[in-house]
Amino acid sequence: MRLRARFVVPLIAVAAACGHPEHAVDPPGPPVPVAIATAHEESLPELYRASGTVRGRTTIALTSKVSGYVRAVRVGAGDSVAAGQLLVELEANESRAGVGRQRAELAHAIDGRAEATSSLEAARAAEELARTSRDRVAKLFETGAVARQALDEAEAQARSAAAQLSAAEARVRGASSAIEVARAALTQGEVSLDYARVVAPFAGRVVERRVEPGALASPGMTLLVIDDGGRPRVETNVEESRAAAIRIGDAVTVEIGAQAPLTGTVGEIVPSVDVASRSFVVKVDLPGGASGLRPGTFARVAFATGARARLVVPTTAITSLGALDRVLVAEGGRARLRMITRGEVRGPWTEVLSGLSAGEQVVVDPAAVRDGAPVEVRR
Repeated sequence: MRLRARFVVPLIAVAAACGHPEHAVDPPGPPVPVAIATAHEESLPELYRASGTVRGRTTIALTSKVSGYVRAVRVGAGDSVAAGQLLVELEANESRAGVGRQRAELAHAIDGRAEATSSLEAARAAEELARTSRDRVAKLFETGAVARQALDEAEAQARSAAAQLSAAEARVRGASSAIEVARAALTQGEVSLDYARVVAPFAGRVVERRVEPGALASPGMTLLVIDDGGRPRVETNVEESRAAAIRIGDAVTVEIGAQAPLTGTVGEIVPSVDVASRSFVVKVDLPGGASGLRPGTFARVAFATGARARLVVPTTAITSLGALDRVLVAEGGRARLRMITRGEVRGPWTEVLSGLSAGEQVVVDPAAVRDGAPVEVRR
């Protein structure tokens, strides 16, 4: 019992000293010259943050318009392409055979018109001869040189030749129409055959390759996704309640990965609201230096929706120890450690949510000063 009591008294003394910091001895030494700043209220913008995705300004999905097996894919993801460059080839045996048949039908229609044209020339000559013979017989009939029956026969032959001429002209018109029909069918077949060749609609780069040779492509199936390779933009969903605070042309802050924050501009606001999420899409144009971003990259967008007064101190005055934030307050000629709760960082200033009051003076560079050390304010 006597030995245990010897250790209890020092422990109680230590505990008492720790529980009452006013009894702690301040470190001795000459005053340390320090620069101070006054905690004050400053009007800072209210920010609304939303998550978004980096997109190409013009991004399209190239789809198949016909069914067929993929013969070749000539590009991969990340490749640059030129306008009109062949990207994907499909098997198109049926379309190719149909084009051959339609070309033969067109040639047959052209030959038919040539034959009809020859028949028309013969009918035109026969009609002219019959008409001349009828006129000659009519003059002879007037002089009584021939009988009435000869005149009737001449007129019948003239009418028959005229009818044959009309029929020949109709056959020529029909042959011409057949050529137009055959030519239209051939054009349609060539277009269908051309669908088997998927080309780039504009210069850009391949974002996604979704098909491999040998796969069966069907109408509407996405083969490749390409964008124009220009300056990207960020698409973000904004809550419906924030619609009144966002306008086209507003400057916004965009954070993408570890890169320094970018200043973007609201370029487009989609007017419709998604009924499931109750949000609308805002498209933010990025500055020219952001051209190397990958489509699909996660981004955060901060919109300024107002302003309010906040208590701030210089960011350099705050130090961290684990999850604790602290400042050194100059009071009574000494530096006193103060635990705070920090808010948002706005340039050189950091918002203080609790632990400080307006008007208190904090050490701007706390690295060279210890808690309780005498300080002298530099002027």
